[in-house]
Amino acid sequence: MHRMWRTLGLALLGMLGFSGSVEGASLEPWGTRPAGSARWGVKKVMPLGDSITQGAAGHASYRCQLWRKLISNGYRADFVGTLSTGYLGENTCSARWFDRDHEGHWSYRAEQVLANISNWAASTQPDLVLIHLGTNDTYHDQPEDSTVLELEQIIDRLRVVNPRVKVFLAQLTPTSSAIASLKLQSLNQRIPLLAEAKSTEESPVYVVDQWTGFVPSTDTYDGVHPNSLGEEKMAERWYQAIRDHL
Repeated sequence: MHRMWRTLGLALLGMLGFSGSVEGASLEPWGTRPAGSARWGVKKVMPLGDSITQGAAGHASYRCQLWRKLISNGYRADFVGTLSTGYLGENTCSARWFDRDHEGHWSYRAEQVLANISNWAASTQPDLVLIHLGTNDTYHDQPEDSTVLELEQIIDRLRVVNPRVKVFLAQLTPTSSAIASLKLQSLNQRIPLLAEAKSTEESPVYVVDQWTGFVPSTDTYDGVHPNSLGEEKMAERWYQAIRDHL
């Protein structure tokens, strides 16, 4: 359906004698204007998490590659969140019409996201939420049980705002720290059970495996945060998970 509408739109532009950049003209009304997204039924996608979601100044973040994949394949989305920059500056994303809105907060643990998610969700009204959260909890020796509980409560609070929200919950990327990665692997093993317990027909929870195939020595620039290779890997996993829900 997405491709059919895109084809019809391009044909209409041709009939009207449009001679500019067809790609740019077809993208501009989408994804960057919340009012337009509501009007046209475009799904609001909230990338939610910590620094891995936000990305630092000088890095594009996985959100850039995800946006490029969606748009280049004819899908429409409106990225939403209360932030629009990387840590300490702009993300260096060259994707056309990149929608910079997100809810990635540098150094945040699950409990900090939980404390704010109701307000963030109320102000942005997401339809899909992409959660990659828990890395900082392991680095700060937070009890695994509390992190799992906080993730469950984040889902509950998202549903208060939108009872039909679709949640995509990541098994976290590994890091170069052997100790931290063991903790992350243990937490990741509980994610499918968490998703199964929280998933409902109205508001499903999907597991997205960001762990498998991610190699900290080649896919990060500091052992934790993804470089361009890691961003591409993460974006592809998100893309495959959400594309049929847009």
